Amino acid sequence: MLLIRMDGRPIGVMQSYRVDSYPDYVAELGELAEPAFSLDLFIGELDLIGKGVGPELLRAFLPVAFQRYQLDYCVIGPARSNVAAIRAYEKIGFRYLKDYREEDTSDPDHMLLDLRRAELH
Repeated sequence: MLLIRMDGRPIGVMQSYRVDSYPDYVAELGELAEPAFSLDLFIGELDLIGKGVGPELLRAFLPVAFQRYQLDYCVIGPARSNVAAIRAYEKIGFRYLKDYREEDTSDPDHMLLDLRRAELH
C-alpha cells in the first residue's frame, strides 16, 4: 500500500496485488483471460476529483507495476456508481470487460475494466 502525497500533503492511497493471490476476489470476478494484477486507488481530497490526478498517478505507477509483477495484464474494479473513477481509468486505456458484484461492500455493483501493458496511454 502506498500513501499518495501532493505538495507534501497526503491525498490518498493506492495498493496493487496479484489477482490470483486472493481466491475470494477470483471467485467474485470469475475466470480472467490470463494472469493479472489489480489495483485500488483512493483519492481522498474532493477538490482533486475530476482534475486529472488519477490518470496522472496511474500513468506513473502502472509501468512500474507491470514490471514488478512480470505480467502484461491489469484489471481494476470500480463501483458502477463511481463515474469519475471509471472516466479516469478509461482515459489511460482501461476498457470495460464485465459487470460483477462485491457483496461485502457498501456499493456491491462493480465494473471490471482491463488493460494490457501495450495499451497504456
